[in-house]
Amino acid sequence: MSAVHKKTWIDRVVDVLDLVASIMMVILTVVVFGEVLSRYVFDLPLVFSNELTLLLFPWVIFVAAIAVTKNEGHLSINFFRSLMPKAVQRWMFAFSKLVMLFFSVYMAFSAYRMGENTASQVMPVLRISKTWLITSVSVSFAVISLILIYQFIMIVLGKLEVPDEEEMLDDLDHGH
Repeated sequence: MSAVHKKTWIDRVVDVLDLVASIMMVILTVVVFGEVLSRYVFDLPLVFSNELTLLLFPWVIFVAAIAVTKNEGHLSINFFRSLMPKAVQRWMFAFSKLVMLFFSVYMAFSAYRMGENTASQVMPVLRISKTWLITSVSVSFAVISLILIYQFIMIVLGKLEVPDEEEMLDDLDHGH
């Protein structure tokens, strides 16, 4: 009998963001398909499709990156860490979270500053600020930073275990 994992508030937030990313991906697919159909079948290009695609794509990517971070779905090199004793592995895992946190905070802050610089630039067809493109980076990396802080605290408290390579492979094989 397997233990039932009670969903935390972070799990629920990430589930909602996963749904949002999926909906945006469907919209993106429909817009691109509609553009191809309209342009090559009816010879009537959709004027808004290029900008809408340009706007949706970064949002899909960066919102999905939140779930990847939360679910440890990113690439990592664990060979050296797996050779260490369990206690050292735990601290190496915590250190990797701090490195990721530093990068995430830097990205969120840099994107915010870039957004300030592009606030007056308007997309010609949609007539919305180009800041909406860059906001995807700020928002996503801010949420990723919160997740990394939570994960770091859970590692320090001993409530988040270092993932085994076999567990990660099982997750891939069984569509976790």
